[in-house]
Amino acid sequence: MHSQLCTACALVSGLYRPGKPSSPRIISVIDQSVTLEWTAPESDGGSRVTSHIVVYGSPHVPRALYSREIVKGSNTNCTLTDKLWPERTYQLAVAAKNRAGCGQYSDFSSSFILLGKLGKSI
Repeated sequence: MHSQLCTACALVSGLYRPGKPSSPRIISVIDQSVTLEWTAPESDGGSRVTSHIVVYGSPHVPRALYSREIVKGSNTNCTLTDKLWPERTYQLAVAAKNRAGCGQYSDFSSSFILLGKLGKSI
């Protein structure tokens, strides 16, 4: 029933959730920061992408416990700074969001280990 209502709303409004972005690519990992980028989904669902949601966590932890970072606008890159712990393994995924809602998450990135010191450099 819910999917029928969603389909009916989409037919009337012409809006759908965005498609699936590409899997995030790790550009750099420095200390406690990781910079990543991804390719926007092929379809914006008929409404401009207003943000992306990046989820990240250890492959050994239930995904429901992953942290989230909201990247406002249609940017397809971001840097997570002071959000990760050294000597831990992480993976990342991203989803696009528009007025109709959040689209499907990308496939997860390759896992990586954050090397570096705990704390900030002075």
